[in-house]
Amino acid sequence: MKVLITGASSGIGYEVGKMLAKKGNLVYMTCHTVKEVVRLRKKLEEENISAVCFKLDLLTDDIYLAKSLDIDCLFNQAGIGCSGSILSISNDALREVYETNIFRSFLFLKLIYQNMVNKHIAGKIFVTSSLISLYPLPFLGVYSSSKAAVSQLVKTLQQESKVLDNHISFCLVEPGAYSTGFNQFMIDRVEKYQKLDSQQLSILHYQRKLFAILESNHITKAGNQIVKEMLKEKPKKILRIPKLQGILLKIYFLFFG
Repeated sequence: MKVLITGASSGIGYEVGKMLAKKGNLVYMTCHTVKEVVRLRKKLEEENISAVCFKLDLLTDDIYLAKSLDIDCLFNQAGIGCSGSILSISNDALREVYETNIFRSFLFLKLIYQNMVNKHIAGKIFVTSSLISLYPLPFLGVYSSSKAAVSQLVKTLQQESKVLDNHISFCLVEPGAYSTGFNQFMIDRVEKYQKLDSQQLSILHYQRKLFAILESNHITKAGNQIVKEMLKEKPKKILRIPKLQGILLKIYFLFFG
């Protein structure tokens, strides 16, 4: 299998790429910046893992590399987030999150898809959304709403693929909170766009504590579950991991939603 992974510098993207490479697959692991590519190559070299690493910034013309790659599996994993109230967060923050997570991400997906169709490849496309796409968490509305759009778009693609009969399958991956550093980075990014008063600072402190409690350290297990689906002839349509967080979110909204 020939796999391209966006957002592979760390976390789940890195785990999936590492596992696939160890199993003998050709893996393209992409990062947002050149510095991240250098770090990724060094990390893989230390673990004696062979993969092709290069920069792929979704907001630039890097995405047109998709036209030249001969792959049969895409893991569209890259994304960003920003915390803060929808009422006070800047338009620039909203635009950057939506541009990255929805518009450019799906433009890249479309390029990969068209490449597969043109080459008659029975491909697989995995797209990462989030469990919080299912529930409106306060002060994470920009991120969760962008992921809700991602989930709906992938579910629509699954329906359309039945009609088009192009032998390309779509799997929606909806992970919960994992201890990768992403959630803390997302929370802290609000300071890039606005000055925080005492109330907003207390909200950020609450968010940090909440994620510290919720986050799962089982990143390797998550990677294994995704790889297992990738290696199937017919992957699941929706993969929600870990199951426990999905249950906890339902309980939370049952009593506090």
